[in-house]
Amino acid sequence: MNRYEKEGLMATRMQAPMGDRTVTTELSEEFSLPDYQPEMKRLLRVRATVLPADQYIGAGNAECTGRIDYSILYTGNDGEMYCASQSGEYQFSSPLEIPSDFETSEGIVCNVETVPEQTTGRVIAPRKLAVKCKLRSRVRLYGTRVLSETMECDQHTERLCGESEYATVYFGKSDVLQLTDEILLDDRDTNVRVISADGQVFVSEANAGSGAVHCKGEICLKLLCCRDGEERSMPYVTVRRIPFSESVTAEGTEVNCEACAHGVCSDLQITVEDGKILCEVGMQISVKAMRRERMAYTRDVYSTERMCENAYRNVEFPSMIKCGNGNLSLNTTLALEEAGIRQGLELVDLCGSAVLGAPEQEKGKLRFGGRCRFHAVLSDGEELSAQEFEVPFRYEIEDGRMLPTDCETVVDVIACRGKIDGERIGVDAELAIAMSLCGKDELKLLSEASFGEELKREDAVYTVCYPDRKDTLWSVAKRYRCSVSQLSERNHLASAPAADAADSLAGVRFLLV
Repeated sequence: MNRYEKEGLMATRMQAPMGDRTVTTELSEEFSLPDYQPEMKRLLRVRATVLPADQYIGAGNAECTGRIDYSILYTGNDGEMYCASQSGEYQFSSPLEIPSDFETSEGIVCNVETVPEQTTGRVIAPRKLAVKCKLRSRVRLYGTRVLSETMECDQHTERLCGESEYATVYFGKSDVLQLTDEILLDDRDTNVRVISADGQVFVSEANAGSGAVHCKGEICLKLLCCRDGEERSMPYVTVRRIPFSESVTAEGTEVNCEACAHGVCSDLQITVEDGKILCEVGMQISVKAMRRERMAYTRDVYSTERMCENAYRNVEFPSMIKCGNGNLSLNTTLALEEAGIRQGLELVDLCGSAVLGAPEQEKGKLRFGGRCRFHAVLSDGEELSAQEFEVPFRYEIEDGRMLPTDCETVVDVIACRGKIDGERIGVDAELAIAMSLCGKDELKLLSEASFGEELKREDAVYTVCYPDRKDTLWSVAKRYRCSVSQLSERNHLASAPAADAADSLAGVRFLLV
């Protein structure tokens, strides 16, 4: 926060949101499988992974482009499961509107969070499928807001100043980081075939430093495997956790910031050779840091010698509540009928996605309702099928002193497992949560003061004021056009936190003005 005073002008420069839009993008693409990939008989699921967008600001728009990876799980003509990977691109633009009290000389910060809302696929030929994906992107623009006032001050001007907190945010994203791991196979697994690979990033720590956010965590890599060559071999899941530690540049960040981070995996390469499974995975991390800043502003002004007319305005700005990472273990069971699964089926694989709803304030805590959507691959011993179902959950944090008006949350489902037991299906999953929460404050600021003719004062030895319970030292001084310091000294008043504090006239029955 930079404050300057010159020839009676006082201005505060602060970072503030200047645009918030939700953009929906619908993608429709057709993919052809390579010749070495088995033909498709039945499509089981299509999962979309959205990589962070690159942004370009110009020509009155924020232009965003990025890559989207599709993981396509299907059965071939032999009844076995296979997986194909395809990639596409997404792009969209968001209008750039600059409010009158913003300036762009220090640049505009753009933050984009894009999530896939719905992904569907349809086989249109043995080696060809059509994919539709609906993306929801939240585009946030931040600029420099200048809160200024206009007045001509002199030695007879009394100014009432105030201070308030506001939130400043910083963003960053890493390049694609490459990690490797290997899984040793025992003798009976020498003919293993990896059907599909899925990676989720779990950030356990995100700590702000000077110009960067330091992230620690692990990639949860899930491999769906089977024993090749065995007729009707039941697939099984192998999970590996690959630790990482990485610093992500976020210009402006300092150690007194709070930070959160989340990541996505891309470019998974799985090779089986020489009695081991070699895993190569790309990872990209997005970070956000938030800091509490203080700004000074003028609340009121008057002159002890001249008439004065003031104009005010109400200004809204974000206040910081929390920025950080958390997790939640989800352990629940559901009736098969409620999940849409018929009895007698065996669970082969389970994956999920989750979203958080709006928070509620209760007993000093913030409680978020959420829904986790699971996709199950099932087998009846002969054929494979798929089914989706939802499970509600609740997440809470201790910091509930203020109800957020602005929530940015990203939820990833990590290490998802399930089991069918009788007439129920049990689900275990770990949810990784990155969130930043802001409230909204409103201040009444002085925007303009004009000074006119000299005051005409009545001749009197003393003027006695009997303040009522709503009066303050400032209100009385302004009413009688005397300085606050003189009024305080003349009446031997005890010091108060501020001239307009409610207790600035505590115990005072009358004042000599």
